[in-house]
Amino acid sequence: MDLRIISADSSLMDHRFINEASKLAKAKEIDVQYLDFSRYNSAEEALTSHDNADFRNAIEDGTKPRLLWFDNCDSLAPLSCALTYSLRSVLTTRLTNNVQSVFIAKKTSLNLMFNNHDAAFYQSNSPITEHQWL
Repeated sequence: MDLRIISADSSLMDHRFINEASKLAKAKEIDVQYLDFSRYNSAEEALTSHDNADFRNAIEDGTKPRLLWFDNCDSLAPLSCALTYSLRSVLTTRLTNNVQSVFIAKKTSLNLMFNNHDAAFYQSNSPITEHQWL
């Protein structure tokens, strides 16, 4: 089972889970990076912000174990978001399984990102919250 891409419905996700999972990962010397997309006007702004250089570097460097939190990442859902297709290329084509990414968004966004035939991440995820696709 490939768990490189994990999804979670934001309405069902308790943010204490993020804190606890991050603590456990850090205790195992896994690099943890967190990005809250809701703080930015667009996905592009979130990922190109100088403040998020470490997150961006973590996406690109798959040489060591990492846990990446894409929180409130609804801005990645539109099919017109070219950045999502670039992310897919980087996150799903590595030979190693060092980088685990958790995408947290509203159910409608998750549906568009992972269940639409035209979506970049079509059926590339393992959901960790119970939900029914639309």
